[in-house]
Amino acid sequence: MQTDPTIEFSRILTFDQIKASGSSYHIQAKEEECHLLAKRFNLVAVKYLKADFFLTHAEEPRCYHIKGEVEGDVVQSCVSTLKDVPAHVHAFFDIVLKPSQGEGKEEEYMIDLEDATDIEYYTQENIDLGETAAQYLYLNLDPFPHAPDAPKFFKDTTEKQVNPLAQALKGLKKDK
Repeated sequence: MQTDPTIEFSRILTFDQIKASGSSYHIQAKEEECHLLAKRFNLVAVKYLKADFFLTHAEEPRCYHIKGEVEGDVVQSCVSTLKDVPAHVHAFFDIVLKPSQGEGKEEEYMIDLEDATDIEYYTQENIDLGETAAQYLYLNLDPFPHAPDAPKFFKDTTEKQVNPLAQALKGLKKDK
C-alpha cells in the first residue's frame, strides 16, 4: 500500500490489488498521523485509530464492495465548558464504489434509509483506506459533546411541562 503525503493518514490501495476472492486489510494510524487528524478535525486529541477492511469485486463491472469497521479513541471539547470529553468510536460501514461518469457530469445519488450501504464514486483506480477510516471516525463522533458536569441548556422533553398561564386560567374556569 502506498501513501499520499498530502493526507494525514493515507493508505492507498489500487483496485488491481483486490484478489478475486476478496482482500482483507488492517490499518492503524501512527502517533504523528493521530496528531495531524486531531488538528484537522479540531479535536483535543486522537488517541488511536484503527480500521479493518474487506474488499471484493461487486457484480457490476469496475465496481467494488467494501465492508469494514473503524475504532478509535478521541478527546473532544465540551460545547459549553470546553472541558475534555473522551469518546470511543466503534462503527461499521458498507460501501459500494462505482466509477465516476466524468468531470462535469452529475452522479446519481440514491439514498435508501433502509439500506446501510453508502454509494461512492471514484475517478482514479484506487482508494485511500486511511482517509476512508478517518472520515468514518469523524462521522461517528458526537457533534455536541457534553462533559458530565456541564450545565444543561435544554429541557427534558420526557418530563411534562407545566404552563403557569394555563395553570392560572384553570382556576378561573366556571363549572357548569
